[in-house]
Amino acid sequence: MKKALMVLAFAPLFTACTGSLLDSKLPANLAYVLASAPPAADAATPLAVDLAISRPHMAPGLDSERIAVINGRQLDYYRGALWGARSADVVQTLLVDSWQDQRLFRSVTAEQARVSADYVLDIDVRDFQAEQGAGAPQVNVQLIGRLIRVVDRRLVGTYQAQAQVGATEERMSAVAAAFESAAQRVALDLASQAHAAVAADLPALAAIRGNTARE
Repeated sequence: MKKALMVLAFAPLFTACTGSLLDSKLPANLAYVLASAPPAADAATPLAVDLAISRPHMAPGLDSERIAVINGRQLDYYRGALWGARSADVVQTLLVDSWQDQRLFRSVTAEQARVSADYVLDIDVRDFQAEQGAGAPQVNVQLIGRLIRVVDRRLVGTYQAQAQVGATEERMSAVAAAFESAAQRVALDLASQAHAAVAADLPALAAIRGNTARE
């Protein structure tokens, strides 16, 4: 997704959350998707490996098309607004598109595409929600990535990235923009960590393949 933040349908201005929104029966007439992170100006040298990104495991309450917001200690959802797909698919698509655009690896695909890969990145989503305070909401995105070498299913390393971005105002468009900014930062941080880890692991991968070829 290379375009800017897209609104798939239109709705009235954002209504600040008051009370519980969990049981709201209002029709959702706003849908958002997130743009991929733009290519970095100082991109690292591409690695001749193929990498797959798993469909993320979402923390409880976040695996939904609804846009989550925490108000105090209560998990709610914004009225009349949805992601363009389930949140796990939104996160995976942003990661795959962003990593492709960075050109750090020969190829980056979704794991369910069943394309042969040298490494798989398993993703856990700890945070993917807005947090309501006294003013405009703050968006918190936190991902955990586990890099697995496919040939022997060995865990290469575990990496974490987190970003918090405040919405500029109490409007749904501003909250969605904050989600996009935070998610893009996390995607770039994880990409950098994964690139360094794969580069360090390439000698081990080559040795395993050499041993297998001689058997």
